[in-house]
Formats: sequence, structure tokens, C-alpha cells
Amino acid sequence: MTADPIGVAAAAASGKDKVVDDAGHKESTLKLVFLMVGVWVSFTMFGWATEALTSTPYGEQKEKFSFTWTLVLLQSVGNSLVALLVLLATGSKSITAGVSPVDWIIAGGAYLGAHKFGLLSLHYIIYPMQVLVKSCKAVPVMFGEVIFEHHVSLTLGKLVSVAMLCAGVVTFTFGKGSKKGEKFELDEKMITGLCFVMLALFCDGVYGPYQNKIKTKAKAAGISISGYHNMFNMNLWQGVFAMAFCLYNGELAEVSAFMTRNPAVVLDLVKFGIAMAVGNIFIFQLQSSFGALTVTKTTTVRKLISVLFSVWYFGHSMKPLQWAGVAMVFLSEPVAKLLPGGKAKTH
Repeated sequence: MTADPIGVAAAAASGKDKVVDDAGHKESTLKLVFLMVGVWVSFTMFGWATEALTSTPYGEQKEKFSFTWTLVLLQSVGNSLVALLVLLATGSKSITAGVSPVDWIIAGGAYLGAHKFGLLSLHYIIYPMQVLVKSCKAVPVMFGEVIFEHHVSLTLGKLVSVAMLCAGVVTFTFGKGSKKGEKFELDEKMITGLCFVMLALFCDGVYGPYQNKIKTKAKAAGISISGYHNMFNMNLWQGVFAMAFCLYNGELAEVSAFMTRNPAVVLDLVKFGIAMAVGNIFIFQLQSSFGALTVTKTTTVRKLISVLFSVWYFGHSMKPLQWAGVAMVFLSEPVAKLLPGGKAKTH
């Protein structure tokens, strides 16, 4: 009997398509791992740079650098410049990717709010409480994706993953108990601080998913947006807003005077800007390829990795309940992948 040549050709084509799909899935997985590790490493370095800048007593008067609007402006300038250079070097036809300035302003304004409200909250509540609430960032981001992108749905895998992440960080934070003198009384000061954190979370739930919306709209119009387009435009508008506030409250003059008195701070400011720029290259590539919720879960794990590094490097002790929190965070993704809708998809 003679084999059907059409059937043989169809089978060969099907096999070839399967090989291509498997290769594409493997490449996507490797890209995800690379970007996640890049975020963890670069932002650990950024943490060191930030601590050096904000905790070092400079000069004979032992002054500390406390100009947060300037820090937001500095990171905006550094990030946007790096992204602009990459866009120009790769021959990008448009630095805005043809996206309406209004869309970038909305995303950039929310990006600024997430940073600034988080910093403001620390004037009213203790750091563990701020970390506790901010660790639930994945929740507003998850709902933000559903609101801004109507084709995104809440799957069981996503819900379980987010729940385990939040529960793990909460368990880890409270597993050590409160330090002496730290109280969790719900007074007017704490309520104010919590309101600022909630505003920061609201902004988190806007700017990440809104970037997804921008990308989806552009794709429907046949426009390709890279992570560097996001990085440049988000930081450009955040920088515009930060500069306006710096000029309004006269902070730039104060920073200039501080640098004149303490020239050693200049090097620390450079380290801060470079570390943030490198970290954001990974963040915005991850956002562009895998979406806001993947970025949020990656950065949540990064917080825990930084704490674990501190435990190992400085010899801190951890209680059994804290190790349980660590396990919940690191098992959140494997468990979610066993459930419907738990696998990350590229955008």
C-alpha cells in the first residue's frame, strides 16, 4: 500500500510546528528567569546604594540626606536617559511609540504617586507595618489588570498565587514579633499612615495594569511598544512632576547647598542613580513581556530575598514561623502552576 503523501506532509508539518512551539516556550521561560534574576540582583544593589545615601552622616555636622523629591527626580532622569539612549541606538522611529501623551501622563503620574505616598507613610507608621501593607501590592495590580484590560480574567491560579504571596510576607513580618517600643495602636497617626499606604497601593494598581492597556491598544493599532518605550515615557513624566514639586518647595536649592557642604554625597547619588537605572531595565522588560502581575510577584519575592541575604550576611536569627512565611512565598508559583490559569503568559 502506498503512503498518502498529503497525510505524510501534514504529519511532518505538525511535528515541525510542535518543535517550534516547544522551542518558543523554552525561550520564553529562559527569558522570564533571566529577567527575574536580573530584578533580584540589581534591586539588591539598589537597596545598598539607597541605604548608603540615606543613612550616612555626612560632614562634620553629621547631616543626613533626606530630600525624597530629589531622589525621585534623580532616578527619573537616570532611567529616562538610559532608555532614550537604547531607543536611539536601536533605531526606534518614535520615542513615544505613537502613544497619546495623555496615556503616558496617567501612567507616569500613578508611578510617581506609588513612590511618593509610600515614602510619606513612613512619617506616620513603623516600617514593618508599611512593608506588611505594601506586600499586598499584587492584589490591586491583579484587579487593575481586570479593570483596564477587559480580556484579562481572575483565574484560580492567579488568586492562589497572590494569596500565598501576601500570606507569606505577612507571616514573615509578624513572625518575629514587635520590637520593644513598637506599638500597633490604631490611633490618628497610624490611620494617616495607613491612608498614605493605601494611596500608594491604589497607584500601584493603576500604573502597572495601565501600561498593559497601553501595550494592548498599541498592538491592536499595529504598533510595537518595547520595555524601553515604557521606561522612557513613565520616567519622563514622573520626572516632570517631581521637578515641578522640587521647584515649588525650593528643594533643589537645599540639595545644592547640601552638596556644597558635603561633596562626598555626589558619589553616593551617582551610585543610586545607576543602580536604579539598571534595575529598571529589567523591570520594564519584564513588564513589557510578561505583564504587571508578574512584575509585582517578582518584586515581592525580591523583598524577601533581600531579607534572607541580610539574615545570612549579618547573622540574624529567624523563628520557625518566619521560615513558614518564606516557604509560602517561594512555593506560591509552583502551586499556582498546578491550578487552572496559573502559568504566566507573554503579552
